[in-house]
Amino acid sequence: MENFPDSALQLLKKIQHPQSLSSKEYALFSLLTSQALDKTEVNIQSDSLIKNAVSYYSNGKDLSRTGYSFFYLSRYERNIGNSQGQAESLLKALPYAIKSNDHKLLGLIYSEKASIYQEQDQLDSMIYYKQLAYASLLKARDKRNCIIMQLSIGYGYYQKMNFRVALQYYKLAETKATQINDTVILSSIYKFAGLALYYLKNYPEALRYARLCASISTNYNPDKWVSLAAIFVQMNQLDSAKHYLTKSINDGYKSSDCYELLEMIAEREKKYEIAVQYAKLITTAKDSVNRHSLATSFAGMEKKYNYERIATENKTLIIANQRNKIAVLFLLLGLSGIIVIVLLWRYRHKQIQLKQHQLLVEKEKENNQLLQQQINMQNALIKNVEHHKKTAIKRLVPSNSSYSMSEEGSVDSMALYDELISSIDGLYNGFSKRLKNKYPLLTTTDILICCLLRAGFESGMIASVLDTQTDSFNVRRARLRKKLEIEHGVNFADFLAEF
Repeated sequence: MENFPDSALQLLKKIQHPQSLSSKEYALFSLLTSQALDKTEVNIQSDSLIKNAVSYYSNGKDLSRTGYSFFYLSRYERNIGNSQGQAESLLKALPYAIKSNDHKLLGLIYSEKASIYQEQDQLDSMIYYKQLAYASLLKARDKRNCIIMQLSIGYGYYQKMNFRVALQYYKLAETKATQINDTVILSSIYKFAGLALYYLKNYPEALRYARLCASISTNYNPDKWVSLAAIFVQMNQLDSAKHYLTKSINDGYKSSDCYELLEMIAEREKKYEIAVQYAKLITTAKDSVNRHSLATSFAGMEKKYNYERIATENKTLIIANQRNKIAVLFLLLGLSGIIVIVLLWRYRHKQIQLKQHQLLVEKEKENNQLLQQQINMQNALIKNVEHHKKTAIKRLVPSNSSYSMSEEGSVDSMALYDELISSIDGLYNGFSKRLKNKYPLLTTTDILICCLLRAGFESGMIASVLDTQTDSFNVRRARLRKKLEIEHGVNFADFLAEF
C-alpha cells in the first residue's frame, strides 16, 4: 500500500464478492480500497465504501483504523468540493490519531488542515500546521513525507515573499531528497529554489537550479523554459532567452508571462513594432485569465448560496421532525392535550417558516449586491485594459511625432481609478474614505494601491493597472509603507485588512 498502491488496488479488485466477507473483513476491505484509490488519485464517485469503514470502526475499538477511516472520508469530501464536510471529518479523525499515538496519521491530518488554510490564504496558519505535520512525520520516520513538508513550509514563506527563509527550507529538503534519490521531489525543489534565488537577484545560482530542474524533470512542464528565459533576460543574454521562450510557445505554453518577456526583449532590441504585437498578445492572455477567474468566483458564490439555502431547508426539516415527535408523545396524554399541542405546533411552525423565508430573501439580496459589485469591478478592470491598449502604441511613438499623449488619457485613467476605488469601497465599507481621513496626505494613486491590496490583488496585476513596471511599483509600495508608518516586519496586506 505504501510503496505500490496501484498493485495493492489490483489485488483488492480480485476479490469478486467483497459483500460476502464478514463485517470485520468487509470493513478492512473498504478502508484499504479507499486508501488505494486515494493514493492512485482515482476520482471516487460514491462514498459507500469509506462510510462502511467509518460505520464499522466508529465504535473506537481500533483507534488507528477509526482515525484513518475519518481521514479518508475527509479526502472524499475534499474531492467532491465539500469543504465543510472535509473539515468536520478531519476534526473527528484528530482525537483518534492522538489516542492511538499514530504519528504518521497525525502528520497527514495536520498537513491536510494546512492545505485548507492555504486555500483560504491564511499563510501563517498554513505554515504552523505544516510544521506540526513535519514534527509528527519525523517521529514516524517517514523520510519522504518529511521532505515534502519542508518543501511545503518553504513554499509558505515563498508566498509571503520571505525568499531567504524559503530558500533555507528548500536547501534542507534538497539535502534529504538527494540522500534518498527522489527525482520527482528534487525536480520541485530545484524549481522553487531557482525562483527564490531569482527574486533574491542571485541570477547565476538561479540559472544553475533552473537547469537542474530542466535536466531531471520528466513531466510535461513547459513553464520550466519560461523560468530559464526570465533568468537569461536579467543576465541580458537575450538570444538564449528567446530560444527558451520559443520552445515554451511551441510546447503550447502561451501565458502572459511568456509574452511579457518577449515584449521586454523586443524593447531592449528597439524592435518597437514587434513589442506592440507582444503587448496585444499579453492583453489577450490576461483577459482570458481574468474571465476564467471571474467565472470561478461567480461559480463559488453561487455554490455558497446554494449550500446556505440547502442548510436552511435542512434545519426546517429537523425542526419539523422534532415537533412531530413531541406531538406523538402528547397523544398519549389525551385528546384535549393533542388539540392544544397541534395548535401550538402549527403556529410556531409558521413563524419558523416565515423567519427562514426572510433569511433566504436577505441572503439573496446580499449575494446579488456582491455579484453587482464584482461585475462593477470587472467592468472597471476591462476599461483599464482597453485604456492601456489605446495608449500602448502612443508610448512607443517618438516625442517629435505628431501623435502625443493628451490630457484625456490622464483624465480617463483617473476616472477608472475612481471607479475601482468606488467598487472596493462597496466591498469593504468605505475603506478608502477611512484611509483618507486618517492619512490626509495620501494621493489618489496611493489610495488606489491600498484598495487593490485590500481586495487581494497581486503586485504584478496592480503594476499592470497602474501601467508601470513591477520594480517601480515595489519602490512605490515601500514609500507608501513609510507614509502609513507601518512597522518593520508587519505584512502590508495584514495591516490594511485590520484597518
